[in-house]
Amino acid sequence: METRDISTAYRLLAELFVNPTRRNDACLAMWLDQTRLCMPHVAEQVERFIESDGATSSHEYVSTLELSPPCPLYLGTHMFEEPSTCSGISTSPRNAFMLELSGMYEHFGFDLGSIEMPDYLPVMLEFMALSLESSKEDTLGLRRRLIEKYLLAGMAPLARGFAKFDSIYGLLIPAIELVAAEDLQLIGDVPMWKSPDEQKGNVSLNVINESEPVEIMNDMNMPEVRP
Repeated sequence: METRDISTAYRLLAELFVNPTRRNDACLAMWLDQTRLCMPHVAEQVERFIESDGATSSHEYVSTLELSPPCPLYLGTHMFEEPSTCSGISTSPRNAFMLELSGMYEHFGFDLGSIEMPDYLPVMLEFMALSLESSKEDTLGLRRRLIEKYLLAGMAPLARGFAKFDSIYGLLIPAIELVAAEDLQLIGDVPMWKSPDEQKGNVSLNVINESEPVEIMNDMNMPEVRP
């Protein structure tokens, strides 16, 4: 499996999670054609979604995924309980999750700015595609950490949310999992990155069950990796 094949599949999935009125149909067609050739099992799942009623409906998208949605595309909202008080925000597990994602993006030179939250699923998928361009330099295992601990860990709770509201976007979850599995095979035996505290056994790797914030990666003496 080539790096560009996996990158294309990530971009295809990211675009499908965009409001249908803003999707780039030309790019979707091109990426789907490429995915059919190199990852037919992923393309088959994507085509099930595309052929479903509502796949191109802006109403379906907005009513389910936007405007105070019942099933938002922010993975952290599915993975962590929201703090009940303002003072709880600083120690919220989701806060730690967001800080680490932001650190990863900056580490690879991915400038999110103030456009979106770092745990927005299309942003995460786009980052997975872009960071593949620097994958040979990722000797620290940062991408493995993001895939295993955050992207894949968020799929089950997100899928439950989609199922609860009978959303057709649940059809894309298996496709994401298949692409991520191919990505992990490409990464090979590079171990997952751990913070200094985790290496000492002071912090659990499972941030989802933690209440302590994780330090931003740039404060952990990590070397710069720029595409």
